[in-house]
Amino acid sequence: MEPDSNDICDPQKPGLDDEETPDLECVVCFCQFNNVFNTPKVLQCKHTFCLECLARMNVKSPQPNTIQCPLCRAYTPLPDLGLPKLANDSMVLSYLPATMQQVYSIRFNRSKGKLQVKRAASSQPAVPRTISQTLDVGTPIGAQQDGIRERSLLITVLRTPMCKACIMSVVAILAVTATIIILFEVNKKF
Repeated sequence: MEPDSNDICDPQKPGLDDEETPDLECVVCFCQFNNVFNTPKVLQCKHTFCLECLARMNVKSPQPNTIQCPLCRAYTPLPDLGLPKLANDSMVLSYLPATMQQVYSIRFNRSKGKLQVKRAASSQPAVPRTISQTLDVGTPIGAQQDGIRERSLLITVLRTPMCKACIMSVVAILAVTATIIILFEVNKKF
């Protein structure tokens, strides 16, 4: 059996040439992998994407407990603790600089569309100030804010032809009524 170049095992695995280094950037967003929000996560189909892209896809997906591979369309069930608990691609991580091989613990709040760096334990190094603590990955389907939903409903209703006709009729009736009142007041004075 020939070695699989997408295997996530040890990079010192026999048969892995220096020429076969894995892609060090996500094929969706073309950002370089890192150890925070762009952590390389591997799906069951062995394709690797950054955590941020997977979170953006999951937020817009009607199936919150699975993620669909954007390359082969295979579904990967998500772990019980969520998207950040998908397996890291250890081969890709091994090609990153030594300081980026320790992956930060990330939380994913799907209902708010946020990736957030967990507070580091005292034994772990603190997250550098240059790294954002939270990343907005979008609003989940059906979780729009009430004010936005009400406003969009009002705009939708106001744009219907029947509503426009009613508004035009009310304006015309008010204009005629105002004209009659003004004429009546003017005739009273004479």
